[in-house]
Amino acid sequence: MRAGSLSSDLQIEAGQTFELGGGQDGGFAVTGRNTGSVAVLVLRKAEGAAAVAKGVIAPGDAVDARFGPGEMALLRNTSSTQMARLKLAITGDTASLGMTYSDNR
Repeated sequence: MRAGSLSSDLQIEAGQTFELGGGQDGGFAVTGRNTGSVAVLVLRKAEGAAAVAKGVIAPGDAVDARFGPGEMALLRNTSSTQMARLKLAITGDTASLGMTYSDNR
């Protein structure tokens, strides 16, 4: 495991989910603030399991979510019409974190 940090001004299109991690050896944390005007749902997904909601980040609210080894963080834009915006810091085992977007399911 290699510890590190990443910073992001993340934008998530309407009807999309940002997927971070999955399969990494160590855990990681996502901290920051919702800088947009729509709520973002935070989910945790372990390999082979269904996603579990961790909470909702309302506009202007902060997030401090931790994810274990192999887990994936899902940040889901709750709006079907507006872009979500977050300012985030990701710390921990960031060396092998995959990042992609998917349609909300």
